[in-house]
Amino acid sequence: MAEDPEERPWRERMEPAEVPPTPEGIRARLEHLTEIQAHREWVIDGLRAHVRNIEHDLELARQRVEELDKHTENVEHELVGVRAHAANLQQRLAEREARLAEVEEQADNLEQRIRGRRIVRLASEGIFPKATHPRIDALFRLGQQIWDERPDLQQRFPQDRAADFWYWLLWDRDHNPDLAPVRFRVPDAHLRERVFGGQKSAEEYTRSGLVDWWRVDGGLRLGGFDPAGGGTLLEFGAGCGRIIQHFALYEADCRIVGCDVDPEAMRWCAEHLDFATFHTIGAEPPTLFADASFDAVYAYSVFSHLSEPLHLAWLAELRRITRPGGVVVLTVHGRHVVEAIVGGRALAGTRTAAGIRALRPALESEGFAFVPYGELTFAHGANTSFFQTWDLELYGDAFILESYVRRRWAEFFDVVAHVEAPEEWQDYVVLRRRS
Repeated sequence: MAEDPEERPWRERMEPAEVPPTPEGIRARLEHLTEIQAHREWVIDGLRAHVRNIEHDLELARQRVEELDKHTENVEHELVGVRAHAANLQQRLAEREARLAEVEEQADNLEQRIRGRRIVRLASEGIFPKATHPRIDALFRLGQQIWDERPDLQQRFPQDRAADFWYWLLWDRDHNPDLAPVRFRVPDAHLRERVFGGQKSAEEYTRSGLVDWWRVDGGLRLGGFDPAGGGTLLEFGAGCGRIIQHFALYEADCRIVGCDVDPEAMRWCAEHLDFATFHTIGAEPPTLFADASFDAVYAYSVFSHLSEPLHLAWLAELRRITRPGGVVVLTVHGRHVVEAIVGGRALAGTRTAAGIRALRPALESEGFAFVPYGELTFAHGANTSFFQTWDLELYGDAFILESYVRRRWAEFFDVVAHVEAPEEWQDYVVLRRRS
């Protein structure tokens, strides 16, 4: 029978009949599900292993945190110590700043007493006069040229501040290179060590000499002696000219003389500082100078190193060679340097430090104490050889208080002034020979 064409679309839309699964299909399906289950279990095992790794890492992290906590505690404990040390350092710094303020105040007082009164006019025109010595005249002419070309220097150093300008001119060996050919020569290292101590540079040698010259010059003026006004000036213990070279400022008006027990140093001075005259003297008085030879005498760090009998003998000799009314300026180790040594700020661990501690009661009662050198050590063999002939029980570190000066030195001179150490080392004693 032929199919009715109108019924075909309806049949095409009918669902196909469900075919029952066969045993092979069921087995294939089960195998597929089994593979899926095995894969899931493998993934789960991997996740569990990953979790265990994470837990292990977490445990390590916890241990590290505990270690860091302990380390933090240790650091905090150390910080407590560091803070305490810092506080201690701050306290020490404050003490040192306070001490520095005291020293600066003392220096200001000294400047007011000595430097503040310094009025020195040497020339009717300009800042420097014409000198009689060729080297000094060349130095003056170059200095005058610098002054003429610098209005700021003319304002800072007017004509009556010639000594201040001289100080400025010689202070820095580099800022005025044109002065190099006519500057004073610096002694060799072994001579610097012998008279100045230690391994000092050329700049330290020059600058320290300027500072000490300025103070000595002020002490002379405080006593009534003006080197610019003429007269005869002696440096007793001139060494190799560290201080006396700067008195060349007055060479046109003042006759300048130096003496020392060191013949090599005197030969060096005679050759290189020939604006002055130099003489070698013995280790004990008398000198070759006639009575009343000098209008003024100064000695820097000489009486700081003499035993009591020797320094009293030299005081008598200085009185003999100083004219009546003449001025003598001497420096000594006073109370400031004693306090610095006892406080450990100077000469720590030395024979002198131990000696002054032992002699402190005697120093306070008598005003004088002396610690012999016993032996000296130098970097240069020439200095070791030089001192081999010295009796180092007669030389050392002497400490002289103001009370002693006013009691014993007053037997030889009138005591004009006692200026305490501006830099914690040398006191300045200004004396005048009685008329």
